[in-house]
Amino acid sequence: MPIFEENFIDNRNEWPVQDNERKKLSLGTNHYIDYYIVNRHDEVGHSIIWKGLNIDPVSPIQVTTTIRRRSGGNHGYGVIWQGKDKENCHALEISGSGHFKVKQRVNGSWKALTSWMETPFIKRETGTNTLTITQKEKEVVIEINHIEVHRAKIALEKETAGVGFTVYGKLQLEIQKLLVTYYNRPDEIEAGASGDDQAEKSEVTGINTIEPPEEESLQDVMDELNELIGMDNIKEEINTLINVLKVQKIRSDRGMKTTDLSLHMVLAGPPGTGKTTVARLIGRIYHALGFLDKGHVVETDRAGLVAQYVGQTAPKVAEVVDEAIGGILFIDEAYSLMPSDGGAGGRDFGQEAIEALLKRMEDKRGEFALIIAGYSDEMHRFLDANSGVRSRFNRYLYFEHYNPEELTGIYELFANKGGFDLTDGARNAIMLHMTKAYNERNNAFGNGRYARNLFEDTIEKQANRIVGEDKDLDNESDSISDEALKTFTKDDIPEFKSQIELTPEEVAELLKLELEPPENKPETELVSIEEKPTEKTPPKKNPVKKAKPAAKTAAKTTTKKKPAAKKKPAEKPADDKKG
Repeated sequence: MPIFEENFIDNRNEWPVQDNERKKLSLGTNHYIDYYIVNRHDEVGHSIIWKGLNIDPVSPIQVTTTIRRRSGGNHGYGVIWQGKDKENCHALEISGSGHFKVKQRVNGSWKALTSWMETPFIKRETGTNTLTITQKEKEVVIEINHIEVHRAKIALEKETAGVGFTVYGKLQLEIQKLLVTYYNRPDEIEAGASGDDQAEKSEVTGINTIEPPEEESLQDVMDELNELIGMDNIKEEINTLINVLKVQKIRSDRGMKTTDLSLHMVLAGPPGTGKTTVARLIGRIYHALGFLDKGHVVETDRAGLVAQYVGQTAPKVAEVVDEAIGGILFIDEAYSLMPSDGGAGGRDFGQEAIEALLKRMEDKRGEFALIIAGYSDEMHRFLDANSGVRSRFNRYLYFEHYNPEELTGIYELFANKGGFDLTDGARNAIMLHMTKAYNERNNAFGNGRYARNLFEDTIEKQANRIVGEDKDLDNESDSISDEALKTFTKDDIPEFKSQIELTPEEVAELLKLELEPPENKPETELVSIEEKPTEKTPPKKNPVKKAKPAAKTAAKTTTKKKPAAKKKPAEKPADDKKG
């Protein structure tokens, strides 16, 4: 039963938008931002964002939030639950290095209930993570990205008045949603009811249905596909699939024998490369060719398929599949269905969801198409561990990271849609930024999402520049021209915080861009500017010391520094222990 739900479309729930000089909180409400921005400027200390709620103190609750770390140091951040007030509460914190920690605050002082513990289920660096806390009567269950990572003997507090967020150090976060519900304990389910009866009482959650446009032709869909930036291999594969389906359709119409083709598909690749967009287009293509009745897409993940009690998962899977009949069932991060311990712990029903899904694929053969997606390596491990799943798929589409030119093009699409123009200097600065980001990418690199975030950061820098140039600006001021409001200059483009030191000459050769003369463009603009280290982080070498002959620097830069970074173990967060 829902208590509180926040999707941050607007600020009707009155979250703080300004606190003090040490942190700035702002809420995005325009057409391209629908999340809560937490921008904390101070390297030391912490901040608490509190929301008072009317919660029945005797009922177990479940708190779920989705947070993305945009930038900052390796500090802790997370969600507060079971709070009498912000001075007395519990907190689950995670970090960009893949660690989590459980804490309790008593009369304004924090006490660690666990040490920092590393888990592979946290999406590191700038990844988006969903945190779920189920507070039962005598224990708490903690899930990260829908996978249980910890249980603790923490009793239900009799005085619970709100929830919130905590953030340490200098960080910028996107809080995308927050959901608080009453938790149905097993002893609250009607006595004598079977597992199937229990499942029928629960609602299917964690799904999103996308309906296709009405009265569109195959050419309409193909035009939309071809307008996507990059993806040349994906477009080629889809064109081949369309040709095969067209020929099968002609043979069928003429009464000839046809091959029993599978419509199921695996989309593998890094985040932000368009897998969800392509899945939606595939549904519309199947519909336009007459292979699916509706062509809609039901999007879900582990949370939409796996229940918490015996007997509930299979009916939940059946309901989700029924929603997808006539269209596509798209399961993102499908590998998370596989229990981390192979099911040995006895608490995970992911394997039951897989088996139920395979059964529905047989029972509803030809009535819907299943598309599963996720990181390439994880998807292959998932399929290798489930031969029954692998045998249902014979078409794999592999998505690659966008290259710098494509990332710049995606950025320009966001700018055009937002009504902004770019100067030549701004365009070159974006290309420079994207090239550095591309060269230092890892598996968690956000690709299209990275371009979107850079665009949003540019809007902030442009606003600061415009207001800084007009000290007398007020809401009624007409002193700023329309041209200034819609133009991004080179100074508005955020610099990339590189982990590899490059000389201006190396950057110029890499980008093949003509740099300004040294006297007009100082070297410091092309050298990474590291954030001030915390007390527990060893100080980095001063970038000024790297001024060596260009030939020696070039010999060291591209081949030795980057591989060395891979061997460095993940550092535990350096959070401030002061209350």
